[in-house]
Amino acid sequence: MIDYIKMICSGFLDNLDFSDAVFGEVMSVFPVSIRLSDKLILNENQIVLSNRVVDSVIEVTENPSCPENPSNNLDFKKRKKYIVYNGLRVGESVIMIKAFGGQLYFVIDKMAKGTMGADARKGAGKL
Repeated sequence: MIDYIKMICSGFLDNLDFSDAVFGEVMSVFPVSIRLSDKLILNENQIVLSNRVVDSVIEVTENPSCPENPSNNLDFKKRKKYIVYNGLRVGESVIMIKAFGGQLYFVIDKMAKGTMGADARKGAGKL
């Protein structure tokens, strides 16, 4: 009886889809879609993008009067806004965390070029 219960529990745990680090390739940007494997392409409803993979605007203070403690001497007139172009582009490889159950994927960053060959992208998309 105990062996039967162990077998059922083991089978249940083997079939659970735990969180995992995976990677994919950007197929389109608007709307965003990412390919995990030849058989699985995620759509925008399954993807959450981090700030590291979207274009953003940052403010920079030029020549603060006291670099050691800029919070005391910030002159907001010297602030400039810059656009940081980190948005996804078609063909880029991304690193993602698959949420428990595999229904949602959080894109955490892009992969550096040349760090993972085409052979590694085949299959289930796991790191």
